Amino acid sequence: YYPYLGNVGTTNYNFNNNLVTGLAISSLSNSALKWERNQQLDAGVDIGLLQNRISISVDYYDRITKDLLLSVNVPTLTGFGSAFKNIGRMSNKGFEFGVNSYNLTGAFTWNTGINLSFNRNKVLALGPTGDPILSSSGVGETNITMIGQPIGSFYGYKQVGIFLDDADLHTNPHDKTTKPGDVKYEDVNKDGKIDATDRTLIGNNQPDFIYSMNNTFSYKNIDLSISLQGTQGGKILNLSRRFFDNLEGSANNLAIVMDRWHSPSDPGNGTEPRANARTTGNNSAISSRWVEDGSYLRIQKSSIGYKLPKSVLNRIKLQQVRIYASAQNLYTWTNYLNFNPEVSNYEGPLTGGVDYGSYPLAKTVTFGINVGF
Repeated sequence: YYPYLGNVGTTNYNFNNNLVTGLAISSLSNSALKWERNQQLDAGVDIGLLQNRISISVDYYDRITKDLLLSVNVPTLTGFGSAFKNIGRMSNKGFEFGVNSYNLTGAFTWNTGINLSFNRNKVLALGPTGDPILSSSGVGETNITMIGQPIGSFYGYKQVGIFLDDADLHTNPHDKTTKPGDVKYEDVNKDGKIDATDRTLIGNNQPDFIYSMNNTFSYKNIDLSISLQGTQGGKILNLSRRFFDNLEGSANNLAIVMDRWHSPSDPGNGTEPRANARTTGNNSAISSRWVEDGSYLRIQKSSIGYKLPKSVLNRIKLQQVRIYASAQNLYTWTNYLNFNPEVSNYEGPLTGGVDYGSYPLAKTVTFGINVGF
């Protein structure tokens, strides 16, 4: 809050050889700081068919965000490490589709609502020099924000396999402690060695599209509703695999370690390193090995209910009685190896999509009675 102001905080001071508490400036002020600005174009159309039993909505948007607020590094001679500035420009554009339909009417009713959204995010400018921003989350630098790419993309080494044997090891760039069975990375800059300069883009958490579908059914006094929700194409950086994918004996492991490298004659699936792999090479580095598909489809909410007929209500002198059962997060279809594909452990858009031991979603089942007097 109020980052344009220079804050004053308490600090220790030596006064006549006595430790006393004083006040000092704790953050830099910036009187030129201003709100971010948005410039947006919207276009849409709404269509009704079959006497509005089917309604369709299509929207297009193109939004440019300017003067992005960001805490940036400042020269240490100022006495501070960072300050807020207005830098950068970003684009978000996409389509949103909606369809609502009354499929069946009469004694048995069935209504459906479908939503589908596409968004494409791109960083257009970053400060006066356009330098990329590296962001850390848990185990060092995991994300990068750079011009021409989605905000907070994943950043690390690109795995190209496993060192199969000594011959493979000696003919490819590697860390001096690397052994057969360790992870092989791409020499991005072609300098014949593997170091921090070989880190590159390894994915981003922006989905290709998100979608949802709601269906409601009713027949006489019985009602049923089912809500589905999901995403397609977004990636997750599963940092939990630093512990669950290395067979060090310090934690339980994922079943995929069964397909690890055992020997030159039994190389496994070509991506899983040998057991105890964090002790040599650079196997624990942030890499594409831990970038997973975060696509999923979830039964977000479902409920079924029964209303007592009026003949019964009249006898017990009540307006309404509905007995119901409902469930949230009932089931999720996904190939993601950790608990929850809808995850981001760290606040802020610069480190989105990182999972480092997130807590799983609770599955909730509720039974109840609604009574109207």
